[in-house]
Amino acid sequence: MINSFRSERGWRGRRRIAVLVSIAGVLGVLALGSASPASAANIGNCKAKLTPKGKPGPVATLKWTCDGTARAYSVGANKKIKSFGAPSAGAAGGFLTCSGSGVGFGCGVPDRASPGTQPPGTTGWTAPVPPFPSSTADPLTCGGFKKVAGTGTSTDPNRNGIVGAPCTQVIAAGTLVTQKVTLGTNPCKGGKDPLQMYLFVGGEPPVTSFTVTGDSTTVGQFVSEPIPVSLKAFKGKDCLGASKAKKGAKKSAGVDNFPISCSGSITPAPTGDQQLGFICSRNIRAWALYSNKTIDIPGDEPVVVGNSGGGTNEGGLDQCSGTFPGNGFGCGIVDRQVQSSALPNGQGVSGGNTIEQRLGFSSVPCQRKGQPKTKAWLIAMGEPVIGSNAGAYTSAPMPIAVSGFGKCKGGKKK
Repeated sequence: MINSFRSERGWRGRRRIAVLVSIAGVLGVLALGSASPASAANIGNCKAKLTPKGKPGPVATLKWTCDGTARAYSVGANKKIKSFGAPSAGAAGGFLTCSGSGVGFGCGVPDRASPGTQPPGTTGWTAPVPPFPSSTADPLTCGGFKKVAGTGTSTDPNRNGIVGAPCTQVIAAGTLVTQKVTLGTNPCKGGKDPLQMYLFVGGEPPVTSFTVTGDSTTVGQFVSEPIPVSLKAFKGKDCLGASKAKKGAKKSAGVDNFPISCSGSITPAPTGDQQLGFICSRNIRAWALYSNKTIDIPGDEPVVVGNSGGGTNEGGLDQCSGTFPGNGFGCGIVDRQVQSSALPNGQGVSGGNTIEQRLGFSSVPCQRKGQPKTKAWLIAMGEPVIGSNAGAYTSAPMPIAVSGFGKCKGGKKK
């Protein structure tokens, strides 16, 4: 049974279903790939496929489109991607850059605030200016939000509204993105470890919450769950006479504007299921996890541990969504811009702090004879400072160790 899931702070247990509301159109929450309308990463319906160049083989073209606005995207697989070209994405092709190695790559934009005057290292939001609520400072970024009403009490909470010009450095809804990729192996070769490829779309959807006195709107930041890339063209009779891999692939395009390093592990949890823990070298806003094996469902929402940046109060990445059973999930924040003395970087997780989360594979990820080893990868989204601007990028997939499960015997761990 397909179960769409969203985690939320204060919720516990597993196999939960919830809906995140977006102003994209009343409820406006659209699914990614095969996800149902309960997906928290409301970037829009996305479709992706890989088409061969000539006879099916390692050289191919990735094509994808979403009916929502995107800021950044990553491509991840369970096998090596030798190289990739510059993306063609309409007007967005002029400022999109990509980088990465291994099983995938990440892409993004060098200026997430344009038009605007966002100072480097800030979230693009300035605190309201007294007297309240009539006078408030304008946000320093496109599509930003500011306080529009409220005194901050329990009976009259602060309310925010989206203001400012729309962002320009985005992949517009409906844009067809195409990109040449060269794989390390021919996708026609299936066997016990066939190629799996996924698209991850990062975006900044407006999110509406409800207070006792009215609606409050903020700007979120999410990375989608893994969206399966269709490999239909590499199956059946289409693979007869498939071309072979060529040596010496061309160098990948783009400059690495988001040089981030994340590491972590998935280990047995003390009370069952599995425990994910990872740490990144710089601040992140959102992230996604995928595996070559089926994940049943995430368990508890992410918990941030550490004293870097905002200290112990960083709980920004507390909403995750995915379709289960599936190969992963995406996470993010419903408010990317609020700053305080405890959260100088706004909602997010500072580099050096650890993110922990329970999750559950469909079966214990021990090593089964004759089967590929269970592997997992992480995609991170952040806002690196580039010159005088703050960019928005998703990373190339980074490996997450799966350890402590041993070998299987009779379908169970020894």
